[in-house]
Amino acid sequence: MDISIRKLEHIFLCSYCNVEYDKTTMLENVELIHRGINNINYEDINTEIKIFGKTLSAPIIVSGMTGGFSGAKEINKNIAKAVDELNLGMGVGSQRAAIINKNLIDTYSVVREYTDSLVIGNLGAVNFIVDNWGLDVVDKAIDMIDADALAIHFNPLQEIIQPEGDLNFKNVSKILEDLIKDYKKMRKTYFIAKQVGEGFSKEDAQQLKYFDAIDIQGSGGTSWAKVEYYRVKDEKRKEILKNFLNWGIPTAQSIFEVKSVYNKTIIGSGGLRSGLDIAKCIAIGCSCTSIALPILKAALKGYEKVVEVLERYIKELKITMFLVGAETIDDLKKVNYVVKEPLRGILIDRGVEL
Repeated sequence: MDISIRKLEHIFLCSYCNVEYDKTTMLENVELIHRGINNINYEDINTEIKIFGKTLSAPIIVSGMTGGFSGAKEINKNIAKAVDELNLGMGVGSQRAAIINKNLIDTYSVVREYTDSLVIGNLGAVNFIVDNWGLDVVDKAIDMIDADALAIHFNPLQEIIQPEGDLNFKNVSKILEDLIKDYKKMRKTYFIAKQVGEGFSKEDAQQLKYFDAIDIQGSGGTSWAKVEYYRVKDEKRKEILKNFLNWGIPTAQSIFEVKSVYNKTIIGSGGLRSGLDIAKCIAIGCSCTSIALPILKAALKGYEKVVEVLERYIKELKITMFLVGAETIDDLKKVNYVVKEPLRGILIDRGVEL
């Protein structure tokens, strides 16, 4: 199938079908401790952070979602206008389509017509093996959108369910480690290891220490297994694959696991649906967060709707900070919290310190 048609199908399915996990992010098992005497003025709360060489007004990045078909240009434009107005960050969807077909480049590059804020590129880990990508492709992806950082996404669950999926991840971590080291000798940039809703384990994080950041993308939000499952036509294959639609590590668990072995930038993501979710991610170990599906749905209605959704998240984040006595994001990283069951028991079983 033509890759542009597949990208269009993804947007349609995410917009109009049930594509979210039946299980939760487990962030509900994290409870921030209320401070009845908070000793701060709400008006003094500052949500600003510095990340990947840019200053953002709040710890929010719109996760990379689309590109590669004509309609994606308008979606990415609306997101770019919104993040520029609010001084937040954004990523683009997998740039493979434009690597293959240069006529699709503008569906990604449009973002730089509307924002000078943080922009993150996106390539698939598996393609460095199956398509034999090298340093030149990394260069093309970064130059295409004048990217401040490049995310490389790992998505074995999505690939095994996708009808056109690529399944050879053999030695992918070592191949990428060598490539990133070589690229950094030529040009300074930031590399992010990104999941797509399946989450990373502590064992994964041990292998990803050469990355500058890890974007958790845990389960509990959009299930790309479900998205691709809708596209499977073979009924016998569907019968097998239906058992894996809720596979993955919940977001909260994944954050704790990664934090236990990785001491660089962690981006909390996967099913975040409020400013309270954002605050919890920061409190348990993240430097920033990213959001996808709610912003995609808003972007289909116009950039003003994207601004509206993001402003709500920021207001909810500030209210949470007020209630826990955190005047800055650094303060939020130090607040007290309780980890409740069943997450607590899972982390203990996994040998993760609370």
